[in-house]
Parts: sequence; C-alpha cells; structure tokens
Amino acid sequence: MSESPFNAGTLPADDIAGDAEQRRHRLFATADQLRLAGRGMEALHVLATELATSRSGERHRALLLGRLAQIVALEQPSIALAGLREALNLRLETHSRGTLLALVATIAARTGHPDTDALLRDAGTAHAASGDPTSARHLALGRAARSLAHGDLPGAQAVLAALDPGSWAARADAPSIRAERILVQLGLGRHQDARAATRQAPDAADVSLTGLTALDCLRMVAVGELPEAAALAVTTLSSGSADLSREVRALLVAVIGEVRYRRGEHDDARAVLRACLAEDRWPDRTMWTYAFCVAVRDPALSAPTGLLTRVVADLHRSVRSLLPVPHFGPRLVRAAVAADDTRAARRVTELVELVSTRTPVPLWQALADQSRGLRDDDPDALRSAVDRLRTTAARPALADALLDLANSPRARSGEARDAAHEAAALYARIGAPGDQAIADRRCADLAATPRHRPSIDGPPSRGIGALTPAEERVAEMLAAGATKKEAARSLFVSFHTVDTQLRSIYHKLGIHNRMQLVRTWERTRR
Repeated sequence: MSESPFNAGTLPADDIAGDAEQRRHRLFATADQLRLAGRGMEALHVLATELATSRSGERHRALLLGRLAQIVALEQPSIALAGLREALNLRLETHSRGTLLALVATIAARTGHPDTDALLRDAGTAHAASGDPTSARHLALGRAARSLAHGDLPGAQAVLAALDPGSWAARADAPSIRAERILVQLGLGRHQDARAATRQAPDAADVSLTGLTALDCLRMVAVGELPEAAALAVTTLSSGSADLSREVRALLVAVIGEVRYRRGEHDDARAVLRACLAEDRWPDRTMWTYAFCVAVRDPALSAPTGLLTRVVADLHRSVRSLLPVPHFGPRLVRAAVAADDTRAARRVTELVELVSTRTPVPLWQALADQSRGLRDDDPDALRSAVDRLRTTAARPALADALLDLANSPRARSGEARDAAHEAAALYARIGAPGDQAIADRRCADLAATPRHRPSIDGPPSRGIGALTPAEERVAEMLAAGATKKEAARSLFVSFHTVDTQLRSIYHKLGIHNRMQLVRTWERTRR
C-alpha cells in the first residue's frame, strides 16, 4: 500500500494530546481526499488505524465508525471488502471489531456472497461479546440485507422496524436504514409510502440525499412516472456531487436507459448503457444489475455480451435487484424465451415464484403468473397477471402484461385485440411512445388477421359468455354505477376505448341502454 498523507501511527505527540474535535476533522478531511482520489483502501486504513490506536473516548470512536461506514457505502464492493478485512487484522477493541464484522457481513449479503451466513454468525458472536449498539445496528442491516437477497421482504421489514434512524446515536447510519426501508416498501408495492419516505427531511445535516433520490427514480419507473424519473436522474447524475457513490451512479444510469428505451430512443439508451457492460467481475458487477436488466431487452447489447447468462447467475446469488422495479423479472423471462434459452426462462421464473412465496402480496403473485405465462405460453396465467396487476400502482408492469397477452398465440382474437389497444393507451399515458408504437403495431397486425367464424365448440357469439375479459370489466363497472369517464380512468384506457367496448357489450347482450345492462348484470350474479 502506498503511504497515505495522514497516518495515525506518525502523528506528533502534541496532536495526540490536542483537541479531539480538530483531530477528527483532519482525519475525516484526509479520508475524504483519499477516497475522491480513487484511493478508497487507504481512506479506510486511515480511519481503521485511528480506531486501533486512539483512546479519545466513546463519542470519538462512534463518529469514526460512522465515517468508515459511509466510505464503505460509497466504494465498490471489492474495495470495501478488502479494506475491511485488512482493518480486522489490526488490534481493535471488541466493540469496534464487532461493527467491522457486521459491515463485512452486510456487503456479503447485498452481493450474494456464499459465506454470508457464516459472516453473519461471526458478527453476531462479536456483538454478543460487546453488546455495542453500533454493531447491533449494522448486524440488523446485514440480516435485513440477507432477507432481501432471498426475496423475504416481510422478514427484512421486521428486522428494520426495530431500528430508529432518528436517534442521535444512529445519525451516521440513518441513510442506510432509510434506504433499506424504502427498498422494502418498493418491493411490497407500497409506492406511496416509499414516495413519502424519500421526501422526508433528513435528521442530520451531513446525510446524503443522493441515494434516496436514486430510489425515488426507481419508484417513478415502477409506477410509470417516466418523464419525471428521467429528468431527476439526469439532473442528479450531472450534479458532480462527491456523495454520488458508484452504486447510485449505476442506478441512475439504469433509470435513464429504461426511460429512453420506452420512449423508443434506442441509440441514446445504448450510448448510456454500453459502458457499464464492460463490468464483468463479481462482486462489483452486482452494482450494475439494474442496468443489465434494462439492457437485456435489447439484443444488440445483450446477445454479443452473454448478458442474460451473467444476470441470471447473479440473481441466483441475490434477487435484490428484482425487488424495486416489478417488470424486471418478466422482462428477463421474455428475453430468455426470445433467445430460445429455456434454462434461463425456467431459472428466472423460479426466482420470481420464490419471491412470491416468501412475499405473498398481489404484486409478486401477479409477476409470478406473468413469468409462468411467458415461459409456458399460458394465456390463463397472463390473464391472472393482468387482473392482479390492476390492483397495484405498477402501471408499466400492467402495460407489459397486457402486451404479453396480446402477443400470446393462444389468446382469443378479440381478447388479444382488446389487450393490445389497452396496452397502447396505457403506454401513452405513462410517457412511453416507443412501447406504444410496438403495441400499435400489434393492434394493426391483429386487425389485419381474418376473423374466422367460431366452431360449434367455440365461444358463444351472444350473451355474457361472448364478452371479452376487458368488456366484462367495463360492464361490471358501468353496471355498478360508474360513468364511462370513471371507468376509463380506473382501467387506464381512453374514453373512446370504453365507449367502443360498451357498444360491443350492448350488441352481445342484445340490450340498448344502461338500465338493461344493470338488470342483465344483476341476473348473472345471482
């Protein structure tokens, strides 16, 4: 290791006996300069050496550990792990050693390291020997990270609920605690809660907001606020903030690429994403998994680099990157099916099903249905996915599922047309003209397909049984008293679509007005 400009082992005696506050400021400034110069290992060494040699009191030690944890969060995993392991070779007090072991275990859990469980046990043993509250917080973060890696969102939520990021003692760890809680909220589909949490004022002046900003961008992508997500990501990425970690940069690049693809700006998206594809070393490439999940939709990027294989392998270590953006899982299955990679399609579907088992909420049940429907070309599973996604705020995932249903060769022709039209309308509403153009082309293809007369065993041409799923939803809402505008708003379709479907409903049911629809619908539900 090259000699650092500030080494605790060579401090003059008057500094050691001097003011602890001034000493700490000098230490922190030196560590920050080293990190910004690309010498993260040395920055960690400066702080760890001070931990091992200083006897300036508990508050000094707590602040040192807090700054060390902040630098760990800003570095890529390989450097953070190497720096912490080197620090553990120093003669540290029991409570400091417990915290560093918990930090190592947390990084291991986030990246899906095979030794995660053993590292968490070691950290737990060290904490039990010291009873230190700082090591307790980082041990909890490590256990929550492990739960997230295994798709157990309720388990992570329970662990994080016991932490108080607002307390003075937890000020340095508050950003990590808040970020993990927001990630859990996104994974559970609680997007309004996540939105409120990202906008909550920080409790300390030195809390960086860039990590929370990146999570808010992911939330916007998940719910379909695409123009807002792109604008915020570009602004944050171009700010040049020193608090912009490599992981945050990777998240913002993923957001920008995702929005540009959905807009149909493929060349611009490739220009943003191409540089990140060179990262092929684990565990550092796990920071780019979000961006990889975006790039995998583009054969021009993913096929030459074997990207799908890398993504699937890393997700089997940790499903963390699938949690905040719902449509990533089915997208990977779709890409695998298009590439005729049945093994990848099966493995990703199993991962999504695993999360839905451990986190049994409508969002993940829908994603599991959609993944199975894509893998098995099962229109029933896709219909179930669409119905479940309607109960969530994940509008891009709903639009994608509708288009999947429209593309299913086994879907009924009328059903496929309705799904394609609804997908196109929803893409238009979320600001995705590129995806809308794809859905419009599918509408045109289906309109050009000759309509064959139904066979004797086919679906009826009149009556309730003749209604498509989309028509059934419209009929049910209108029979319950909703206006056509209200139905269009609730179903994320245009007023014209609802009006067209209503005329079809009247024709198939042999009725002429809303009162007849109410009576007919009531009879069918008795």
